[in-house]
Amino acid sequence: MSSVCLVIPSNPFDRYFIQLPLDAVTAAGQLRAAGHSVTIWDQRLQDAPAAAEPFDVLVVYSAIADRAQCYPLDLGPVRAAVERAVARFPHARTVAVGPHGTQLPESTRADLAVDHVAVGETDSATVGAVTDLLAGVTEPVLCDRSAPHNLLDSPAPRPKPYPAVPLDSFAFPAFDLVPTADYTAEVISGGLPLPGPCGMVLAARGCTYGCTYCHLPFGTRMRTQPLDRVVAEIDAQQNAGLEFVFFLDYVFGINRGFYSGLCERLDGRGLGWVGQTRAEIVLKSDVTQWARAGCQGMWLGAESPAIADTGVHKRVTEEQIKQAVLKLRDAGIVPFAFVLIGLPGDEACISGRLVDWAAEMPAWFGINQLYLRPGTTLYDQLAPEHNGGRMPTTWHEVEEVTRHYRATYPIDLDAQQQRLTELPNFLGNSIVPTAG
Repeated sequence: MSSVCLVIPSNPFDRYFIQLPLDAVTAAGQLRAAGHSVTIWDQRLQDAPAAAEPFDVLVVYSAIADRAQCYPLDLGPVRAAVERAVARFPHARTVAVGPHGTQLPESTRADLAVDHVAVGETDSATVGAVTDLLAGVTEPVLCDRSAPHNLLDSPAPRPKPYPAVPLDSFAFPAFDLVPTADYTAEVISGGLPLPGPCGMVLAARGCTYGCTYCHLPFGTRMRTQPLDRVVAEIDAQQNAGLEFVFFLDYVFGINRGFYSGLCERLDGRGLGWVGQTRAEIVLKSDVTQWARAGCQGMWLGAESPAIADTGVHKRVTEEQIKQAVLKLRDAGIVPFAFVLIGLPGDEACISGRLVDWAAEMPAWFGINQLYLRPGTTLYDQLAPEHNGGRMPTTWHEVEEVTRHYRATYPIDLDAQQQRLTELPNFLGNSIVPTAG
């Protein structure tokens, strides 16, 4: 029997929430079903892994499921996790999984000083990498070798991702390997968002929309889990003491039949939950059914009142965002909005109107400045312009692309972000950071 340790690094987001590493517990369940001994070392919560045995393989997650869509460009915290794990288990082989290795495998391997990187969806890549390593594969970049590589990046072939394990084939997640009740996210108490115990569910993977700034770790094809499996995962988290969960699905409600059936199964369970979706979906959905099923909050990708005019293939209008927020509020669901600063040619951002719009929105909002991330169409379009006419090959160059983009933006984005954080409906003014 082989022994595997899945390592979850700390990161700056920990000061707000420490969310359940759903892809790690999913991969662990599959590996355990295949006969391996598996330990999850979540360095955000644990000083040392529960098992003290020497491990054959250390798998380090560069960005777990809740961070994969907006993965950080700074690999420093991940490198620290690798160093900590290798110091304790120096004889184990090391492999990194996540969006970094999938997008820039050689730079990721060098930056993290790991033996291997694995390409593909994190849980499937974990299973594929461990299986290959224990079968004697020695290549530094672990990927699907069953078909010719994609030569779009000619002359350097692009590694083909490990195929995604079918959702109805995954073994049940190994929730028992993590301190499930210790994970947190935004929960609703008395109509206000507060940090509190919260689990995580991914009922459907993928997003069919083509926003060019958005990284989609699960691709553009919608894949739904069997409803019995979704409910069983919720049961396991409730039995562990969690009465609130976050639905990580990127477009909750997009498949009306699937999500209607899910809400019917959740109605009357006493479960509270928050999800995320788009304004157009809210306007087409019976959100009162969501509320009856326990939905207490819903995030909208609002971004900017002028986003439809920025050329990033998101055609939601200012009026649609407003009506979706009001529809959620009227159904008793607390509305949240993502605000994205620095979209190309965003007149609302450049003029400062974005701040007034956010202030007047009857919703809590969170803020991100635009990152140009490998794996997005916008990055492919703009990276050469901000990197001397060529595509970056290292994560340092990738970081410099975003730095240069922001430095040449028509306004001071940091100053605008500061103005936004001073608004009373900025979520950070409700969520009190945890100690440390």
